[in-house]
Amino acid sequence: MRASYLEIYNEEIRDLLSKNGSNKLELKEKDNTVYVKDLATFVVKSPEDLLDVFNEGTVNRHVGATDMNE
Repeated sequence: MRASYLEIYNEEIRDLLSKNGSNKLELKEKDNTVYVKDLATFVVKSPEDLLDVFNEGTVNRHVGATDMNE
């Protein structure tokens, strides 16, 4: 199984697992399949591997409070 982690923030797609998280990624379509060009993917072989990927991506997320959150 492969895992990736992205966020859409301010209408920009960010790869939360990339070493260079400032790269703006693009949504593409090929053969009726939608994908994110250059999105990092990692092979996971166990639930622990998947949790490691999830935790790494979570650290890189943009998080902020707004008046709408209340």
